[in-house]
Amino acid sequence: MSLLGFSNVRFVHLHQAPVVHCARRFYENLVPSCTIYDVECPDHSFRKFTDDGQYLISFSRNNQDLIVYRPSWLSFSCKEEDCDSYYLPSKAKKFESFFTQLYCVSLASSNEFICKDFFLYMESNQFGLFATSTAQIHDAPATGGAVQGIPSIEKITFHLLRLEDGFRLDERVFHNDFVNLTHSMGVFLYDDLLAIVSLRYQTIHILQITDSGILVDVRSIGTFCREDDELFLNSNSQGVVGPHQLPLDHVENGLHHNQTRMHDFFLSGIKQRLLSFIFRRISNEETDKTLRMQCLKKKFYFHFQDYVDLIVWKVIYALLWTGTILGPASFVNQVW
Repeated sequence: MSLLGFSNVRFVHLHQAPVVHCARRFYENLVPSCTIYDVECPDHSFRKFTDDGQYLISFSRNNQDLIVYRPSWLSFSCKEEDCDSYYLPSKAKKFESFFTQLYCVSLASSNEFICKDFFLYMESNQFGLFATSTAQIHDAPATGGAVQGIPSIEKITFHLLRLEDGFRLDERVFHNDFVNLTHSMGVFLYDDLLAIVSLRYQTIHILQITDSGILVDVRSIGTFCREDDELFLNSNSQGVVGPHQLPLDHVENGLHHNQTRMHDFFLSGIKQRLLSFIFRRISNEETDKTLRMQCLKKKFYFHFQDYVDLIVWKVIYALLWTGTILGPASFVNQVW
């Protein structure tokens, strides 16, 4: 923060008339020297300031409403050397003297609650991303390719708001899924790209936030990595799982059950890429063919099942965007 002050005032007398020279300088740092205790604050759950300090994010106690404040800054000041003995007016102990409420927006429905630990801020457009969800189901069955032991949430909703006026720009809903929203571990924002990690289905959803505030699907990395992977596997799945191998009702329902049976034969695309990366890295450690095979047996094949059991846990590094490839290995963290 900078304040314009005047210093080094000097009077110069000339023959005709006196001239005043005034040098101006900025006070670049204002150091707080007084702490006010027992301030009357609203009964809210305060989350954090935005990175630029323009907004204070808070939630209602029932975790249903979003309340946004703007700091008033510099409400009171002291010019004395000893500010501890300086008397402040009674309104200095009121929250409203330092913050102005901009709006209160209802985000969650009756059976949903705001995730207080989750908030992402897009400073360039002053957009805020919030999340609401229903209660977790810890003993949910692992169906449809879900990972065993991962809980399920019936509904997870991401809300994109314009913080200037609280207008809801867009939202994205995930059903019967699980995203780790604690401290935003399962969601990562890089520039205008948003990565949401589905732990239950081991899928990384890549979305783009446009300047107008629209969430656009870019790619999903998980079972398939490239756009044509699904088409290629489906065109060759009939040779792997023939009609004579399927019950009658599976044959009648066609492709959907073919895809379900395919998961029993193939690892996911992101897991295949991870295994390929590990294999090539170990293989390149030795130039001699005999030593290379021994090294692969010891470091790759011996731990093969451990590698297969790895799951994507969180986004731990920046997205590697090259236009066609996103680096999935940077998202992988092992869980035993």
